[in-house]
Amino acid sequence: MISKFKMTCTVASVLCLSVLLWAGAAQAAKMIRIQSVYPEVAKGGVMVKDFAKRVNEYTKGAVKVKIYWPNQLVKAKEAYTAVSKGMVDALYSVSLYYGGIVPAMKAEWLAMGWDSPSDAYQLFYKHGLLDYLREANAKKGVYLLGVNFAASMGFLTNFEVTGLESFRGKKIRAMSADAPLVRDLGASPVAMPTTDMYAAMKRGTIDGVLYPYFALSTYKFTEVATTLIKPGIHTPAITDITINMGVWKSLSPEMQKAVAKACEDTCLQSIKWSDKWDEDAFALARKHNIKIVELSKADRQKLLELNQKNWKQIAEQSPQLAGAVALMEKYLESKKSK
Repeated sequence: MISKFKMTCTVASVLCLSVLLWAGAAQAAKMIRIQSVYPEVAKGGVMVKDFAKRVNEYTKGAVKVKIYWPNQLVKAKEAYTAVSKGMVDALYSVSLYYGGIVPAMKAEWLAMGWDSPSDAYQLFYKHGLLDYLREANAKKGVYLLGVNFAASMGFLTNFEVTGLESFRGKKIRAMSADAPLVRDLGASPVAMPTTDMYAAMKRGTIDGVLYPYFALSTYKFTEVATTLIKPGIHTPAITDITINMGVWKSLSPEMQKAVAKACEDTCLQSIKWSDKWDEDAFALARKHNIKIVELSKADRQKLLELNQKNWKQIAEQSPQLAGAVALMEKYLESKKSK
């Protein structure tokens, strides 16, 4: 009886200890709160959810990512500073919004810096641009975990386009980084919220936008655009995942490796998504009889030359940005020699 009693107690003790260890492990799981500047239904929402899922899988639940959607923690304009100060653990965003804080990040939005998502991946992950931008962010107490690709951005217009000369005198909605190029084409860049683009196109307040082609579906541009121009100016657009440096360093080397792999694998997945989103947009354009115009070889070369001129001017804004531009120019030269 005594031996059976002892055995019962031993089994109970082991079970109890197992439960406590399991509970302790569950409590020890590291929670990373990430603010997304994009809503859940957007392309960015798709990518940040993929990243969170991979983190949980690759760390076997030791690290979890809780996603907060636009403005749930902080306003978009304050988000990077909030990450820098540790008020928010991580951020999913376009870093151009914070180019005034980290000038080097403006390099991600230099027009025609890469020809495809696969090309962009090579530049960032294999030719040093990601490492360079990480150093720039580290000075602000932020670790740049990695990049994702969010489909191509190009011109969608409500006027006929036969070549670059067609843009003269037109009004084009464009982000600040693309304003110099729009001016070089003889058009007037117009700043306005994305939510106002459809109405402005319909009223004729603007004649076109420089925006992801998927706006044909997400912003119902099939109703107001008549022309889609290729190639894109940003092929693709870049988004970033940044994390507070203190939070990053609190992870063990093993967990850091797993989280970094989750981010890079989401990046690789976004190559496929980005290409698909473009193809879906082209198919939708054809379905709605929106003309797809391919610029001539001469116009493409002129566009590239205009961009290269702007690159040099932008590089003069800061030594940090100049270093990033130099890396990109070196990569472009390396491709010519192949």
